[in-house]
Amino acid sequence: MASVARNATQPGAVGAARWPRRIGRGAAHTVVILLCLVTLFPMLWMLSTSFKIPTEVFTRDIQILPRTPTLLNFPEAFQYFPVANWFWNSLLIAVVTTLGKLAISIPAAFAFARLRFRGNNLCFAAVLGTMIVPAVVTYVPNYILVSKANWINTNWGVIVPSLASCAFYIFLIRQYIRTLPQEILDAAKIDGASTWKTLWHIVLPNIRPALAVVTILSFLHSWNQYTWPLLVLDNMKSKTLAVGMQVFASNSESAQLWGPMMATAVLATVPPLLLYVFAQKQIISTFVTSGMKG
Repeated sequence: MASVARNATQPGAVGAARWPRRIGRGAAHTVVILLCLVTLFPMLWMLSTSFKIPTEVFTRDIQILPRTPTLLNFPEAFQYFPVANWFWNSLLIAVVTTLGKLAISIPAAFAFARLRFRGNNLCFAAVLGTMIVPAVVTYVPNYILVSKANWINTNWGVIVPSLASCAFYIFLIRQYIRTLPQEILDAAKIDGASTWKTLWHIVLPNIRPALAVVTILSFLHSWNQYTWPLLVLDNMKSKTLAVGMQVFASNSESAQLWGPMMATAVLATVPPLLLYVFAQKQIISTFVTSGMKG
């Protein structure tokens, strides 16, 4: 028995035992890399097509890289359609909607997390209940309200109804606020700080990662939304980039303008991509800590 134990602890036996683990890790890494390539392939194809000339777009051979790269697709996109207006509309809607959701979500989350009042849990449950309501159910009443307010073909017709979708952001900020030590808030109260002063000077500086995540998610949602702007924005210059891309694809005059269409799609991915690059760490850390309390 002693000899068997000695053989099991020899370097050769240990190395043989590690081989299955290495093979398993190698297979897992290979699968992950393949999935990443499958996910990134449409973006690579979009980027490649934006630099191709028309004769290379419709070739039967698969060409990942353009043989004769060109930058003409980008100015041509602005010549055929008001892409500059679409870009500005998308940016304005995304920025204003994000600021509005932050203004609503922060006080609401603080109230649900730290203030004690009758019906706190019931009100919070009602807010979370709005998350299960399908967005399509709200299209008809929202369209009637927007029409009554004369907001058709205006940015306000997209912004104002979107401000009601804050339940997830309220939940996320609330969970992060609950991780803050209660002693900090008690000390501020003893020093005579009001509720708003405590929120502004004590809570907000300590929940910057959560605010960064809410900012990114809200901006991405507003930037990429398609169905509601499609219903509200009929005028060509009032459209957003997401809706304008559909115009590229469906307009009979632009049936062959795949290069300019892909160039517009590349421009549409730049702002969300930059935001994600700058806030990647905050997004990961916030989702890790959001469920620690509550």
